[in-house]
Amino acid sequence: MHAPLVLVLVAAGSAIPAPATTSLLALPTFAVGATTSAGDTVGSGNTCAGFLDERTHLGQLSVRRVFTAAGAVPPADAVNCQNNQAAKLWYSFKTSCTPTAVSAGSCDGEIRAIAAAMPAGSILTYYHEPEDDMTGVQFVGAFTRVYQQAKAVNAAISVVPVYMSYQWRTGSTKVTNNGTGGPSEIQDWIVPAAFADAYGFDLYWQASTRGSEPDDPVSVGSDPRMTRWYNAFSSAGRPLTLTEWGIDDDLGVRASRGPAIRASRTWLSTHGFQIVMYWQHDNWYLGTSGVPAGGYVDADGVAAYQELVAAAIA
Repeated sequence: MHAPLVLVLVAAGSAIPAPATTSLLALPTFAVGATTSAGDTVGSGNTCAGFLDERTHLGQLSVRRVFTAAGAVPPADAVNCQNNQAAKLWYSFKTSCTPTAVSAGSCDGEIRAIAAAMPAGSILTYYHEPEDDMTGVQFVGAFTRVYQQAKAVNAAISVVPVYMSYQWRTGSTKVTNNGTGGPSEIQDWIVPAAFADAYGFDLYWQASTRGSEPDDPVSVGSDPRMTRWYNAFSSAGRPLTLTEWGIDDDLGVRASRGPAIRASRTWLSTHGFQIVMYWQHDNWYLGTSGVPAGGYVDADGVAAYQELVAAAIA
């Protein structure tokens, strides 16, 4: 895997650093994590205690996603979870400014404050899954500004854009093919490698809800959204990450996710992915008992993820 993601804090008046030529992300073959919260329910706080509880179920998870919507610095619980429990913080934030205003520097203070509060070795994402809310040109402009500001104040973190699988389906009007015109062609969405330490992708399988999602996926590598995104980013020379991953079976069959997780591990490990993080919530939850409403018991799915975690720390 590539070098650890490092955020660089930018203080007022600091010089903007030169674009990165190599990624700071340095990890073993895989770093495996999950997004969790206490009691395994969305909205219950997304606490370190919830993450540590999932370690008892899934193994020694090493990366933890935490989210904020309005320019808040990472909470002490998240920073302490990394410093005291070796749970690498991956912090996703938005600002009080529009993306256009971010590009113009109107939220530099917020960005610098967040970056400065990030612990060394942590990962920062601005506006994960942006495709529904702006054009590719707008996103790249805003993200580039965020990268420059963050790195100027805290060089010990990584700054990574994260994309959403749904809008990378064939025929999407939000991510169009190159040559079709407009500000949201595939090429317009690619943050240059000089301003991204890695690239992330969120991928969910919900069998009966979207025709572009395979009913019984063999592996992430067979999902057409993944392959379209992978083909766009794999040549950039940066680590790739599966930052949210959820497998459900909402047709009622309630089949195990185990075969898909095992096949996906094979594909991910041979295609440049360094971090894999399961969305350990609701109907996607991997558990052997006491699953949340909408979920189902899946002992083999749990075993498969435990195998993935064990391979990551071997």
